[in-house]
Amino acid sequence: MAFKFMNKIRRSFNSRRNARKQMRKPSFERKTSVSPENHSNLNDEINIESSIEPAEEKQTVEASSTSSNETQSQQEAVKSSDERENEPADTTNQLPEESKHDLGTSAEDEEKSKEKKSELDSHHAEVKKASTRPDSTIIIIYQDENRRSLSSPQIISGKRGEAINFKFKEFEHFDLIHIDGFTSVFVEPYGSMTLTYRRQSGANIWLFSQDIDDLHMLGKPRFVSGKVDEKYSLTPPNFIGYNLLRAEGPVNGNFNEQQQVVTYYYRDASWKEVDFNVKYLKMRVSQPGYDAPHGNDTYITLAKDTVWQVFETVQLTSGERWHCLGGNLWIQEDYDKVRFVDSLPQYQIEDNSTKPFTIDLNFQAIIDFVPNKKLTLYNRPFGEPVDSIEDGSIVTITEREGGREMQWFKVDDRGWTIRQYLDFDIEHKVSQEKERLSE
Repeated sequence: MAFKFMNKIRRSFNSRRNARKQMRKPSFERKTSVSPENHSNLNDEINIESSIEPAEEKQTVEASSTSSNETQSQQEAVKSSDERENEPADTTNQLPEESKHDLGTSAEDEEKSKEKKSELDSHHAEVKKASTRPDSTIIIIYQDENRRSLSSPQIISGKRGEAINFKFKEFEHFDLIHIDGFTSVFVEPYGSMTLTYRRQSGANIWLFSQDIDDLHMLGKPRFVSGKVDEKYSLTPPNFIGYNLLRAEGPVNGNFNEQQQVVTYYYRDASWKEVDFNVKYLKMRVSQPGYDAPHGNDTYITLAKDTVWQVFETVQLTSGERWHCLGGNLWIQEDYDKVRFVDSLPQYQIEDNSTKPFTIDLNFQAIIDFVPNKKLTLYNRPFGEPVDSIEDGSIVTITEREGGREMQWFKVDDRGWTIRQYLDFDIEHKVSQEKERLSE
């Protein structure tokens, strides 16, 4: 700082000294411009210089004196500079006017430079911020086939030209089937994508319609299908001549991933009441049996004085009563032809094994009794119960005993039963039964 200050003082001193030297030169050597109003001053100046020329000695003395004074002034200036360096106070006010002006200009320039730099930095920051600000938005809509919303829309923002990073939503029991407006890059300021989903199919619900009394099917099984979680309400089918009694299974609910079964049970419309109490009927006369109330003749004759167990009794709307003697063997209640007894009789008969009407056999048959019931086997015709066998079982017939009206057959050497509980149409039914058992 002191060095700069001294240089300024030297420059100022030299400038004044050069000015004095110029004053000593002849007027014609000066490069000056004289205006009319300063003409008189210029003449005075020329006269002064002319009067100075004869007195050269005096000028020499004055120059020497001036030089001495300048040297002394320089020394004093150096001394003052040293003193000012040692002073802690601000020395700005002590500088010459020319130096103060230079310093002030420099400070102003520096301040302006700082302001300009601050403005540039602020501008760059705004440009950078604007360059990273999202300028594109996409909304993603999730809906089903009926345009019902599956979720709140998804909004994604980014810069145009950039890749879109997102993952489509997944919904349980729904499959994505269509995308409308798909894009993988931000392109427009605003855009939309619509994703359409389809509900997955649920498992079928199977419907069966059966006669509740003999369990035969009234129609072909059918099924109902729908989407998972979709509600359903089933309507039972109608069959002419039958009344719906009840249903087993979920007739109302939601489709799911598990197969379901609904069974409707019907009864003949002519049947008013059904009784399953066990009774015994004794034939007063020989009479035929039928395959259903008011049904067809089975060509089985119920012999006089034989006793039969009743498994089911039906009262028709007409007031008639029919009794099921097992399987599809029915007889009408007519007190002129039948009467009730308390139990099966205990017949005392001779051993007929050697008699001519006993025939040895070896063929197969099927037990045709009441569904889901067991048929009782006896130790001999009209004898005592010794065993039982499931309805629908395949058996081997080994003996036959009796005449035309009443025939007894020995089953698997386990016991005896009557002809009415055996089905000899075996070839087709045996093959069906074997297939069922193999399943």
